Amino acid sequence: MTTPPDDALLFDVDVSVPPTPVGRLLALADLYTQHNDKVDLLLFGRAADPDPSDYAASARRLERETLAAIKAIQDQRLRASDTVTDAVVRLKQLAYLSGGATRYLTAAQQTLPPADTANERPDPRRGLGQYARLARELTALAPREAVECAARIAGEMRRRRPAATAAAPVDELDPEQRSVLLEVACGHIAVARDLGRQHVYFRYTFVGVEELRRLDAEDLIARESASAPPSFRGGLPRDRVRLTARGIATLGALIEPPPTLRFPPAARPVPTAASQPAAGPSASTGRSATR
Repeated sequence: MTTPPDDALLFDVDVSVPPTPVGRLLALADLYTQHNDKVDLLLFGRAADPDPSDYAASARRLERETLAAIKAIQDQRLRASDTVTDAVVRLKQLAYLSGGATRYLTAAQQTLPPADTANERPDPRRGLGQYARLARELTALAPREAVECAARIAGEMRRRRPAATAAAPVDELDPEQRSVLLEVACGHIAVARDLGRQHVYFRYTFVGVEELRRLDAEDLIARESASAPPSFRGGLPRDRVRLTARGIATLGALIEPPPTLRFPPAARPVPTAASQPAAGPSASTGRSATR
């Protein structure tokens, strides 16, 4: 992604500007994940540098990168459709939320803790901790939103240029591998060590250590040591699993709208007693028989 020379960055970006809007959106999701992880480490008292000015600068950068991704989509001159319009609107919302996060983190600069308490966990109800928590909530869903927008834009681009898209060389991946890469792109995968064993933390799709090793051997993913927040208070930071440049290019060529993430089914409302139809003798007997 583009990097203004005067920015104070929280993280190193090893992915150059992708050549397509889809790749740019996947790289944008990665930037949001890294930013969120850094803010989480600050809230857990695990930040290497608790200076809020760096966090505010990175939030400003996320806003600019999101607007740049919108321009890249508009430059494609895709056909007018609800899919494209919705994706652009959602990205504008992300840019607006990133601006709000910038303002909260800027306000946090006025509430720096004393030097001898800099590494303590900040109070989430006041001062630095409160502002950082509010900023973190604004960008919490940004990685997944960026990935979903990438999937929809990819579908529109294929409908416009199906032959050119099909000719692009891509790595062959089975459905399980695609699901894992989508989870990685959304910032849902982290790895922790405990008593010599590795534990994979995932959100929706089950991911095993061996699967991560295979994808890592193919240079599709990489682990960033101690870059993700711990899973509990007092725990050690975990390793965030991220897409490599090759992983972004591969997923960008294969991603389909909507992403095939296995989200849990929505809970159905339970009808009240007044709204339930009166059951006859046979229906009542049937319910008892199935218990």
